[in-house]
Amino acid sequence: MTWRAMFVLGVAGLVPLAACGGDDESSAAERDEPSPPETEVPETDPEVVRPLIAELLLQYDEVVNEIVADPSVARDPEDSLIQEYLGLFEPGNEPARELIDLWVTRADEGLSTQPFSDELPASRSRLDGEIELRTADEVAFPICVERRHLIYDGAGRLQQRTPYREQPGDGVAVRVDGQWRLRERVVFSDTATCRTEGP
Repeated sequence: MTWRAMFVLGVAGLVPLAACGGDDESSAAERDEPSPPETEVPETDPEVVRPLIAELLLQYDEVVNEIVADPSVARDPEDSLIQEYLGLFEPGNEPARELIDLWVTRADEGLSTQPFSDELPASRSRLDGEIELRTADEVAFPICVERRHLIYDGAGRLQQRTPYREQPGDGVAVRVDGQWRLRERVVFSDTATCRTEGP
């Protein structure tokens, strides 16, 4: 479904003035009201939406990388990082809350995820193909998640070392009160490479 084009049409009006009686002078004036320019609301262009979705994924990465570095913040539903994370999703999104529960479990296990190096974050998402416009307020898009991380246990012992790993996935975003929010973000664990090469 696309936005319907909305047109505002002006009607030009003519207002004649009566001639003065008895003399040969007459005054006649025409008042033309120019028609307003035709206004059309364009359809949503995937290429216009693309940088907005890319920014949404960047915000997701920034807040999630902070949370996984210290997942104990997930125990407090009012923590600013958790609130910021939930704000990236449409209201009441259940998968988003399920991930919070997973972070609590990792906190209980004493696990912490840190970046492999100072140059790049532990996890980075990027668009991995074309955006599909489902409706004016919903888009689907492929993603690639690049992981470069170290995982430590509660005693500071290294449990996992991942210099680089790609994981493709899919996402869905919806427009809520004029802002794009995530509805779905799924990463495939059984596929080794993404669809496109990274920058």
